[in-house]
Amino acid sequence: MIEEGHPLAEPDRRYWRRRVNRHVRKARRARTLLRWTGIIAANVAIGVVLVVSFASVARHFATSDEMAVREIAVEGTVRTTPEAVRAVLRDYFGRNVVELSLDEVGAVAKRDPWVKAASVKRILPGTLRVTVTERTPGALALIGGSVYVVDDGGFVMGPAGPDFPYDFPLLVGLDAQKGKDREAALARGIDLLMRLHETFPAWTRGISEVDLSRRDRVVVTRLEGGPQILLDPERIDRNLGAYLALQPTIARKVGDTRRVDLRWSQRISLLPAAGQSATESE
Repeated sequence: MIEEGHPLAEPDRRYWRRRVNRHVRKARRARTLLRWTGIIAANVAIGVVLVVSFASVARHFATSDEMAVREIAVEGTVRTTPEAVRAVLRDYFGRNVVELSLDEVGAVAKRDPWVKAASVKRILPGTLRVTVTERTPGALALIGGSVYVVDDGGFVMGPAGPDFPYDFPLLVGLDAQKGKDREAALARGIDLLMRLHETFPAWTRGISEVDLSRRDRVVVTRLEGGPQILLDPERIDRNLGAYLALQPTIARKVGDTRRVDLRWSQRISLLPAAGQSATESE
């Protein structure tokens, strides 16, 4: 009821403003949601098209004869030949270059005994490029009556044929050792030769045989003959420099010797030839 003389009450505009603001915000959220829904839907559609296109392209590459391996280019060969490496990879000719495992191809390339490692790249449409790292021969080894080539890590590369162009010391005394023991002996023999070559290169080049049959000694025979020389496996150069310096004196005072033992600290033991007494040099 409105009484006379009293003005009408003003409506609460804050209440109406809040209602209007809620409607505005609700409409704005609806528009934002609709816009993002459209964007997401468009991206999903584009993604589906790309996936379908990629699958179609991949299927084409996987089945097309254009992707067949027609060439294997081999690089890095010095001691072996590109033809020899291609020969061990011959089964990959005609296979789809996209589907090949490059690690597998590299592992198969190592079947060539000269190949230590191989990296492989595919070059579309149909080429494999194989870059090899070759083994470095370090010695010959007598195993089971046959002579084999051993690389500088102790790996047995294969039989040494009559045309093998390298003159290396021969590692002997390996037949009594099997499996891991033989591998360890080969690695030990290569290691001692490398250490000797670092300190006494000229003397090492004159070695004919290295006997590895016993773990407490390395027995060296030289090309020019002379005594067997017993070296310490743990300290392969022990007393060797002193012995080489004393050789003229030993020849003059002792004469011919059958064996020289250099394994003892600051002592050289000599076994003279028949009819002479054993001596030691400090």
